[in-house]
Amino acid sequence: MGIIELEHINKYYQMGENQLHVLKDVSLTVEQGDYLAILGPSGSGKSTLMNVIGCMDHADSGEYVLDGEIIHKAKESELTKIRNEKIGFIFQKYHLIPTYNVLQNIVMPLLMRGMKLKDAKNESLEIIEMLGLKKRMKHRPSELSGGQQQRVAIARALVGQPAILLADEPTGALDKNSGTEVLKLFQRLNDMGNTIVMITHDLEVATHAKRIAKIVDGELTLDA
Repeated sequence: MGIIELEHINKYYQMGENQLHVLKDVSLTVEQGDYLAILGPSGSGKSTLMNVIGCMDHADSGEYVLDGEIIHKAKESELTKIRNEKIGFIFQKYHLIPTYNVLQNIVMPLLMRGMKLKDAKNESLEIIEMLGLKKRMKHRPSELSGGQQQRVAIARALVGQPAILLADEPTGALDKNSGTEVLKLFQRLNDMGNTIVMITHDLEVATHAKRIAKIVDGELTLDA
């Protein structure tokens, strides 16, 4: 059984009197240690699929199991707990807290789980060093380059040892060189055993993954 199991997922949105079928019978398996890119143009349904995978939205029908947790039957309170514990989110716009320094941003998920600050710092130091952020720990996001901010966001996603890293257009706000560095980092993290699902509209970015799934008009197909 894969770490992600989606079976016949459908999602609809009500648009006035009409119903828009956004995800159409989507099935997908992601194994532990996989690195999958979900590639699709704007309006293809990829953001909706990301929200379903990330436990931020329920499918209207179908089954979803994430790392042994039955998502399609989970209540909202259960979804929040699963989301916090199982998924490390990496967004295009970083979503760092501007008044917090690098260390404070990175330890935040651990503090939210009830870990003491001292323990959270100790838990985070290895990842901070691995991502080359040790000398930047007291800097605020405004004092960092885009590439450095994305590294902070990746570190924050990693500290809780999530089952999957879910990256939404992770290079979208970066220049080409910084984007390349982030993709190299993803490769290193995957080589270390991290499972990565990356959402992108960019074929060049998608080719860095082990596998590519294409979504068009809500229908998902896997490249051979």
